[in-house]
Amino acid sequence: MRYGKLWGETDTNVFAVLIRAMVDEAKLVPVQRVYPNGYGFPVLATYLVSISGLSVTGMQLAGGALLAVWVVLPVWLAYRELVGSARGATLATVLILIQPEFLFPILRGTHEKFTRGLMFLCLFLLVRSILARQTWRRFAALLLGFYLASYALITFNNLLATSFIVALGLALVLGLIMRYLIAPRSDSSDTMRRLLYAVSISLLLAFLFTFYAYPPARHGLRIVESVWDRMAMLFLDVEEVAANPYHTLTTAWVSFPVYLIVSIANWLLLIASFVLWIVQTHTWWRKRTWPEEPRTILLWSLYGAFGFLGAVSILVDVSGAIALNLQHRIFPSFAMIAAPFVTAWSLRQQTFRTTTRPLAYGLLVVVISFLSVVAVAKATNEPLVSNRWVFSTPAEFTGLDWARQNNPNGSTWAAFDSRLRASTGIQYGWETQGAKFDSHDPAPSTRTHLISDVMRARSERLNLRLPIEGDSLRVYDNGAAELYHLRPRTPYQK
Repeated sequence: MRYGKLWGETDTNVFAVLIRAMVDEAKLVPVQRVYPNGYGFPVLATYLVSISGLSVTGMQLAGGALLAVWVVLPVWLAYRELVGSARGATLATVLILIQPEFLFPILRGTHEKFTRGLMFLCLFLLVRSILARQTWRRFAALLLGFYLASYALITFNNLLATSFIVALGLALVLGLIMRYLIAPRSDSSDTMRRLLYAVSISLLLAFLFTFYAYPPARHGLRIVESVWDRMAMLFLDVEEVAANPYHTLTTAWVSFPVYLIVSIANWLLLIASFVLWIVQTHTWWRKRTWPEEPRTILLWSLYGAFGFLGAVSILVDVSGAIALNLQHRIFPSFAMIAAPFVTAWSLRQQTFRTTTRPLAYGLLVVVISFLSVVAVAKATNEPLVSNRWVFSTPAEFTGLDWARQNNPNGSTWAAFDSRLRASTGIQYGWETQGAKFDSHDPAPSTRTHLISDVMRARSERLNLRLPIEGDSLRVYDNGAAELYHLRPRTPYQK
């Protein structure tokens, strides 16, 4: 709503291209473009486009945000099982929905709103099958639902699904180690046995999908030479090459204090949950007691497992070996467990006195309201605080349309980043139709440049020079966007 549907970012554009290819060809593996990590989201989007009558553009821009609402139900169900109460599930759901790193991926037109929702559904079915007392028919139904949900998760993104399954396996290992060290005579074998079966069969499903059921999934692993890099791609959800993700702390936001403010919900959850986990672990170790309740064991083990993957992701990022923003990809999974962990601790504390309860609840409402506002500002790249603008203007679209029609054989520079290329890709798909657009540092062969009022404001914000010269020829002007053609400097330039 803030941008009037005139927004776009790279991943949403990528999936718009994938969905259009599937709609046009009606094939699971289209010739034009295929998503190597799973067919689930393009298939679902194609189905929704077909039955709703929406265009692919409408599905990606409007539907992308509205479909995120579905996540709330599996989140609440999973948290009710992990925390053990409906009130705790509600509070934990609120905590996860004010995390900007969790909101950002689910509000885009990508698979993550469904992969995250399916993760929560898997957690609900798994924990329910372990904790609930039921007949063998109901138990079988829960197991069947878990493996169906696991396979659905794998079809949406096999790398993210495998990372999730590996985290479950790490939780199993961590639980077994701590039980042996702290209380070897305690009995939680039934819980660990069911977790072992769930992890083993889910990994088998992921292996069959990646190497047999969906051939494009093998391509990403083939291009990586070393065995370690292949394992990291598969288990840590790595998709891109190395870069410095922490450079964005000083470049993506107007200032470092602003970054801290819009990210404060992440830091509060991270610090609070880590301190509580350390305290709980130390208490068990000092008293040599192992909790009898499977729910407490599961939540503690899952937190340790996802926290370990988060720590590994930071090491991989710092090393610059293979990953790009790996810790940003892992943190939402960590936050999924940190939220109920903090909530479970708060429920175990003594309730407030009658006189202080209204004050405590009022303070909680104020804090959550503030965190919600700043979380949405970060998740949507609010231009008042973010240097990564995602909005576009009609005048910029009109200028690029004129350029592609009147300069069909040449490339047109379109902004300091992929902002306009992503927006036009979602709206019209011009580049897939043969248009040539350039961005970032223009190539030497790019002679035509779009300069708009938004770009001038952006150049001032980033302190970047517009890539045109003082004697460039203005060949188009619609009042808010202009096209400049560089003067030829050699007989071979046009």
